Amino acid sequence: MYRRSVQRRAVDLPISILAAGAVLSSCFTSTADFQNDAEDFIENDEGVAEEVGGVDVVSAICEEPPNRDPDTTFACAGTTANDEVWGFEVVILDSNEYAVSINCFGDVSNDCGAALVSEP
Repeated sequence: MYRRSVQRRAVDLPISILAAGAVLSSCFTSTADFQNDAEDFIENDEGVAEEVGGVDVVSAICEEPPNRDPDTTFACAGTTANDEVWGFEVVILDSNEYAVSINCFGDVSNDCGAALVSEP
């Protein structure tokens, strides 16, 4: 576990599910907090890089969730250093915690994260 403004933890799960979560020392105060932290997590967590073939995710973009309620989901896409696109689903677990799952792999041409990656 390491600490910035957020404590992160990873659990050993199959590759299709990336157990990534964030537990904050205080609650997120807006939906943008979940969005921004999930993007940062996908780009910077070593566990994510391991799950996507050992390649760093150089860019991540997430939708802003519609609310902060538990079980709210939102989509993210991450582009690796070798231009692969991975799709992620983020589920809000609590006011200070979320989980990230890998839900697709490919490039923009096969629709994996295409809508997010192609946004301006």
